[in-house]
Amino acid sequence: MKIEKKVGKRTYEFTVEGENLHEAVMESKKLSFYDVHKCGCCGSDDLVLDAHVAKGKFKYTTVKCNKCRASVNFGQQQEDSNVFYLRTRDKTDGTGKEIDWIAFDNNGNTPAPAQQVAQQQVNNYAQPAQTGQPRQ
Repeated sequence: MKIEKKVGKRTYEFTVEGENLHEAVMESKKLSFYDVHKCGCCGSDDLVLDAHVAKGKFKYTTVKCNKCRASVNFGQQQEDSNVFYLRTRDKTDGTGKEIDWIAFDNNGNTPAPAQQVAQQQVNNYAQPAQTGQPRQ
């Protein structure tokens, strides 16, 4: 059975096998992430799947944005390490979950989640000085 997952403008094809239909469907459920159409930081659709090993033992699978270099890590189930899902966080307005995009930090600092970056941008916005005079 072939499963297609859309990541940005790319389509990745995965092949799953089983002794019968039930086993094949159960194997396909291990790819339990949904399509990712846009970067959660910059909105670009130039996304790629990536994987690397850190310190020789920590395995990471990510979706990365080629435009702003933001990324989101996949998580793995503890019960079955062959089941992958996209990491999520609670939305700031409390209405549910969103993908946990991490903005790239060019200065070597620990990357901040995208929502913190957006809030920092709001906080850094310079408000016009209040003069107490009406606008003209």
